[in-house]
Formats: sequence, structure tokens, C-alpha cells
Amino acid sequence: MTSAILGIDIAKNKFDVALIINGKIRSKVINNNPEGFKILQTWLNQRWEVDHVHACMEATGVYWEDLAIFLADQGHTVSVVNPSRIKGFAQSEMSRNKTDKGDARLIAKFCQSKKPDSWIAPSKEVRELQALVRRLESLLSMQGMEANRLPVSEAVVVPSIKEHLDYLEREIERTKDQIKDHIDQNPTLKKQRDLLDSIPGIGEKTIAVVLAEIRSVDNFSNAKQLAAFAGLNPMLYESGTSVRGKTRLSKIGNNKLRKALFYPAMVAKRFNPVIAEFAKRLELNGKNKMTIIGAIMRKIIHMIYGVLKSGLPFNPAISSI
Repeated sequence: MTSAILGIDIAKNKFDVALIINGKIRSKVINNNPEGFKILQTWLNQRWEVDHVHACMEATGVYWEDLAIFLADQGHTVSVVNPSRIKGFAQSEMSRNKTDKGDARLIAKFCQSKKPDSWIAPSKEVRELQALVRRLESLLSMQGMEANRLPVSEAVVVPSIKEHLDYLEREIERTKDQIKDHIDQNPTLKKQRDLLDSIPGIGEKTIAVVLAEIRSVDNFSNAKQLAAFAGLNPMLYESGTSVRGKTRLSKIGNNKLRKALFYPAMVAKRFNPVIAEFAKRLELNGKNKMTIIGAIMRKIIHMIYGVLKSGLPFNPAISSI
């Protein structure tokens, strides 16, 4: 038995794999479901006598998560990388063709060359919280779409829309209760929830998203890494001596976490004394509204990291230093 590199190009219904072993690349297409995961493991073990792979895949939507968890549970090393890294590697390799099979091979070569950091699978309680939080997000989205349809729909379908809205409202409240109960019943999540609740401007809904998407603050060496994970790190655009673009958020990161912090940033600007003072300084320096909101979001993520890493509630005196 031996070790190898496995590149995975994943989609909703299937995934292409490229196995680098003994200097050669072997390819296969497999269904993206639990049965397909078992087929992959058998293919590795029995067909190629591989008992360990360094598997690499792109963080595309949510399609990668179940396979990544399965591979990690089987003892394989798993790397989940931002698609922009693969795109940059493709450009450096002068890759011109775009196929699923070719993408899997490209990802495998990237993994072999760059040796990306391993991904740590979330705990069972965090996986369940994430499922509940994302279910709530879907329900709220459906509610918004139905509410928008109501005033422009023909009378014949209005009763159906209202009935669906009533159902969605009940499911939304039920899911919110499930999220609260799930956090209350898990000591680690409950403690983290109480720590985050000490930060003015962060509410119950945001806290649930933060806990679900960050997974574990121990995965990050410092607050800057967490900010980069959320796509909240500043990106300066300059070229030569004539181009001086505005500094803006990179937005290369977890968009769910970034979205969850947008409205809390506006609330914190009014009710969090540290944030209010910070925002005022930026305004005096001539920063525009959206730049200030972005900076506040980044400030909040630093506060989140601070309370979770230290295990101590938010302290305005320390945060304002």
C-alpha cells in the first residue's frame, strides 16, 4: 500500500478525480453521493493499492463538503483551496483547455507542487449547527421571494402564496428554536455564544452564523487570518506610477460570514463605543461610507477572534487600545 496525490473537480451530481501515482495520472468520474464516496475508496484501495492520499479540491459552493468530511474521516489528508489559487496556477502552467477531467488533473498538479495546508473537518455539533443555519437562510430566502410575489400576483394564486408564507413563518420560527436549543445543549457552543453575545452589535442570528462558518477559532493563528478567511482583508490596487486604485475588501473568502457581519457593522457603528470612535476617526480622515463599513466588519472579526481565543468577554478598555 502507498500514498498518492488526488485532485478532485467537484460538481453537484458528480466529481472527476485525477490520481497521481508512480509518476502517472489515473482518472475516474464518480457520482457525488455517499455511494460514490465508497466507490472512490474502493477504487483507491483495491485498484491502485493506495491507503492514503493528499486530496485537494476547490471550495465551490457546498458541493465539496460531504466528500471532504468522508475523506478526512477515512484518515486522508484533505486540502480545500480557494478557486482563485487554482486559476492562478492554471495561468502559470499556461493551461488553455477547460474540462472537468482537465481541471481534476490541474488540481492534482497544484496539490503536488504547492502542498497546500490540510483542512480540518468540523465537529459533529458544528456540522449540525451549520446545517440548521443554512436551512434558516434558505427559508428566509423563500419567504422573501413569496412576499415579493404577493402584491403582483393574480387573485387566483394569492391564497396559495399566503398559505405558503404562513408555512414558511412557522418553519422559520421552528428552525430558530432548533438553532437555539442546539447551541444550549452543547457546552462548547454555548460558551462561545455567550462570549460573542458580549460584543455590542452582534445579535443571535449573526452569532449562529459565526459559530457555524468559523467552525473553530483554533484553525487560525491570528485575527488577520480569520479576516482573510472571511474576505475582509484590505486589497490595494496599484500598477506602475500612474494607477492608484482605492483600497477595498478582497472579498476572496467566506461570503456567508461576510454577509452576516454587514448589518451588525452598521448597528455597532451606533451602539458599540469602540466601533463608534473608530468610525468617527475614519470619517474625519475622509473615508466614504462603504469603506468605513468594511473597516468596521474587519474590526468586528478581530473582536470575535479576541473573545473566542482568550475565552474572555468583550472588554471595551482593551479593544480601544
